Amino acid sequence: MIGNATLLGIGYMLMRRPVLAIASLLGSIGLLALIAVYPYVLVWRVLLPVWWAAVVAHTWWSAPQKDPVLRGVENSVWRKRVLAAACLILVLLAWVRFDSWAITRDAEVAHADGDCDRAVASLRWLGAAHGVVHSSVASRGEEEREACELLIDALDTLGRPAAAEKLEAYLDHPGSLWDGAGPERAGLLLEAVMDSNDEVLEDDDPALATMEDAFAQLSVTLQSTPGQSERVGEVVESFLAALVEAPPCRTKEIDTWLFAQTWEEPELTEMVAPEADQVPIRMFGCADELGSTSVEAAYAAYQEFLTVHPEHALATKAAESLLSDGGYCEYPAAYPGAPAYEGGGPHAMWTVGIDPDEYDFPGSWQAETTDETVLVVCAEGPERGSLQQTCAYEPGESQLEPRGFVEVDFYASEFTVEAYELRSGELVADYSAEVGDPCPGVLEYGSSPYLDIVPDEYDSDYSDADVRAIFDRLMD
Repeated sequence: MIGNATLLGIGYMLMRRPVLAIASLLGSIGLLALIAVYPYVLVWRVLLPVWWAAVVAHTWWSAPQKDPVLRGVENSVWRKRVLAAACLILVLLAWVRFDSWAITRDAEVAHADGDCDRAVASLRWLGAAHGVVHSSVASRGEEEREACELLIDALDTLGRPAAAEKLEAYLDHPGSLWDGAGPERAGLLLEAVMDSNDEVLEDDDPALATMEDAFAQLSVTLQSTPGQSERVGEVVESFLAALVEAPPCRTKEIDTWLFAQTWEEPELTEMVAPEADQVPIRMFGCADELGSTSVEAAYAAYQEFLTVHPEHALATKAAESLLSDGGYCEYPAAYPGAPAYEGGGPHAMWTVGIDPDEYDFPGSWQAETTDETVLVVCAEGPERGSLQQTCAYEPGESQLEPRGFVEVDFYASEFTVEAYELRSGELVADYSAEVGDPCPGVLEYGSSPYLDIVPDEYDSDYSDADVRAIFDRLMD
């Protein structure tokens, strides 16, 4: 009976019953293996003591009965009892240590796979006896249970920012084992960035800080757990795919941040690099989108596009938008597709501020398309210029003038001109000019039937030819 209490079938061997000994040993090994693999399954834990009791009881009934012996002989009853008790205690201690190892091992495997529900189910079997017999294993198991409860709570949290914060607490816990927590947290943070309602991200926008935190997490993951590189790639690819559906101005700022980074991990750089082809498209889309909400912002966006991507296929449309909407004078930019401002004139102009047809500009001076525009001319005027001359006029028959004459100050009309070479975006001319022919023989002015007063100030008259002469120097 004592031999079989060890669960090793020793009693049957002593009884010279090898078949039963082998069956007992295999049964014990099988049950112990099942408990080691599935420590959280109750049935194996119930079957083991039943099996032990059955083997011991069977030995008791199967063993040959001997005649009672006299007191004091070697095989005394008390000696057998002490030996049996010692054997049972050793078996119990061995079993508790084995059970501690089996529980924590299964929990660690499940935890490392991210299955904390199974890990917690296993760790529930750890009790006070395990702590007494195998304190280090029990302590580690308790630590794992705390970490797993944090992970379960994080994965059950609905709000992405809140879930990411709880995952951060899990990663900082000394009992954390799941390598997938880093990519999971980064994925939640990037999803939170895309969930933000802001269509335009500013430099200090919290979404940009969240994205920076997410990629820092991915970088740490690649350094500490290279085996998670595939999962990191999935997170980044999912984020980049979501950019396709996001507002262009939002993705523009995200692209700006992404391509300003210098990661040490080539995996991140290689995953982001293919997105470079979409950057100018989204930048142009942002400028177009701003055109319906903020004209000034759209001008600045087109200027930025031409500055960063002057050779892109969309550069022509960006230049056309700046010219057609009149924003070029405030936001000049280079358009390499335009002709150079060199050689003999005339040089086709795109005029802003005045109507060239109003002053009868020659057709050779006027550009019809962006690709034939040499100069973008920004004109302001006419505005009152300097005093040219003071002239005296005799009043008409209907006017009463005690002095017998009227003095009138004549002022020139001033035009201010700025000219940009479209090809380079550089300012090539900046000047002002005055036109006007003072002191006409007869002064014409507006009057009313009730009050006829000659003005004492008058803007000198000028001709279309006078205005055209202002731009002659640009045509040379």
